[in-house]
Amino acid sequence: MNGDNHASKETVRAQMRERLRALTPDDRALRSRVICERVAELPVWKSARVAMLFEPINSEPHITTLVEELRRRGSEIIVILPTAREHDDIPIVSPVDLVLVPGLAFTRDGGRLGRGGGFFDRFLARRTPRAAKIGVCFNFQIVSSLLLEAHDIKVGVVVSD
Repeated sequence: MNGDNHASKETVRAQMRERLRALTPDDRALRSRVICERVAELPVWKSARVAMLFEPINSEPHITTLVEELRRRGSEIIVILPTAREHDDIPIVSPVDLVLVPGLAFTRDGGRLGRGGGFFDRFLARRTPRAAKIGVCFNFQIVSSLLLEAHDIKVGVVVSD
């Protein structure tokens, strides 16, 4: 799990899903709050006028405080619903400045392992190629290496608790 070069994507996914299931709701909430505080400190976050965020599924960090901050400052918010991850039909009118990206595992240099459907890789490559990409995860989801393929899109920075 700590980045074994020979670990398959499916092995890492299974290990991370198990670790995520073990998080208590209180632990997830506390860790999510720390992640949100750290994202809010990033200059690219502070300057984003159009931000694309994901609506978390049960194992992902809760980002409600970031949505609230964007609303307070009048930024445009585009939300990727869990059901939209099965499609590439998210309407985007304005150029996106920033995208928050979930994942099952990340490397410190921005490598990302998703859930296996390829939605975020396709979406980031086609729809938001110039946007700043911020990966968000819990500390234990950061590994030393991942087996990445040519189509896997890296994020510019990874923020954890």
